[in-house]
Amino acid sequence: MSIEEENGVFPRDDELLKILYQQNPWWQDKPIPDIKLKEFKRRDFFKLLQSLDDNKVLTIIGARQVGKTTMLYQLIEKLRGEIDPKKIFFLSLDDPYLFINQKNFARIFDLYSANIIKKPLGELDDTIYFIFDEIQVLKNWQDILKRWIDLGYKIKFIISGSSSTDIVGGTSESLVGRIKIQIVLPLKFLEYVRFKEKSKFDDLLHITNKKMREGLKLAIQSQNPENFYDSLVKSAAELAPIKDNLTAYLNEYLIQGGYPEIVTLDDNYKKAEIISKYLELTIYKDIVKTEKIRDPASLESLFAILAKESSQIMNRQRISKSLGINRDTLNTYLYLLKGSFLISDAEVYTKSAVTRGKSEKKMYVNDIGIRNVIAGVFDDHILSDHTEVGKMIETVVADHTKRLKFNLEPSSKPSLFYWRSSHEVDIIIDLYQKPLPIEVKFRETIEESYLKGLRSFIEKFNCKLSIVVTKNYLARNDSIVFVPAWLFLILC
Repeated sequence: MSIEEENGVFPRDDELLKILYQQNPWWQDKPIPDIKLKEFKRRDFFKLLQSLDDNKVLTIIGARQVGKTTMLYQLIEKLRGEIDPKKIFFLSLDDPYLFINQKNFARIFDLYSANIIKKPLGELDDTIYFIFDEIQVLKNWQDILKRWIDLGYKIKFIISGSSSTDIVGGTSESLVGRIKIQIVLPLKFLEYVRFKEKSKFDDLLHITNKKMREGLKLAIQSQNPENFYDSLVKSAAELAPIKDNLTAYLNEYLIQGGYPEIVTLDDNYKKAEIISKYLELTIYKDIVKTEKIRDPASLESLFAILAKESSQIMNRQRISKSLGINRDTLNTYLYLLKGSFLISDAEVYTKSAVTRGKSEKKMYVNDIGIRNVIAGVFDDHILSDHTEVGKMIETVVADHTKRLKFNLEPSSKPSLFYWRSSHEVDIIIDLYQKPLPIEVKFRETIEESYLKGLRSFIEKFNCKLSIVVTKNYLARNDSIVFVPAWLFLILC
């Protein structure tokens, strides 16, 4: 708590109103600054537009600096061309001059009503848009929003936050059934290409992406891998004119990941510096400060271990011992890192919930750029290290596979699995009630000995379709479809 909050010193009404005008320049017919309003629009932006007409609280969550605030400004820019700009109220609750709390928040509503729209909120004829960035800064925000929703005023609430723990967990009671969540992640490979090419190949990427997804869906539902393979062959032919671009971009993406701010930079040192700052803010502002972590050094050390071992099966006992923390503390740290969108996991593939619970998980750092910075391999030369590249490409494939699952079955939880007997299968998802095993072999040639785990899984679970992600090999062998990594990532 700040000195101002402790002493009850808050901005006067005129000071608070000045801050509101600064955050909402369109009230005075001023443009949104270019630095805040980016030209490039992600697919997530268009999904956001489709959710404006329902009566739920539209909630955008995701890691820091993935573009949530930019999307909000892009939304405001579109709305201000369609409605009275004064009916668009944006508030960044992270503004240090607001000293935001429940009392101040109520004053802000009153000031907006009296000075901007000059009408009681209960007498509105048309919808107004309340857009609150970094909502988790406001304590008990769920109860406050619930009160306003219960009043039945013509208000569309759009909020954003950087922690699923605070946002999703906090809505379990107050806003149950009244909230619609949209997760925004770092740029996936397809959007990275769109960004780099300034959307020049949008139509081509959209057509091939859609064609391959439809082929995959049909192959699983018909249990005929030929449908998927045909869509891959046709898409690869259509993408052939830009294949060299795509493979070059993949090499870049494997090093730096998908944070929008760094995509346009050339200096790797500067990129690494920015990524490190993102991570520092997330750990110390979103986790340590919010959750009152007493030993942040152990949390940092844990994340460093996870980064170096991304895509590997985690040994919780060994990690607990090396960090000097107990298993409960370790599990809490993992939960908070997941809630801040830094990591994800994969459980062992089995029908037994007991076995799943007892088995160790595979851990992945969600953004490969963050992984590489913390693992000390944020350098182009690392692409010649086959061991590191293997971890990097599986980390990227796991992230994209989870997104693919969500896009094909948006109502389901995009869980990842792995399988292990005498051999291992890297990644498994359940798609349309059928297991889809994915093996990652980033090589030019694939020897049969590399596929022992996959063959065992296919036989055990009677799989009619499986995927091997390769370096540049496109082929089909019975139920196994070999897909170049660049093409698989475009599919996702």
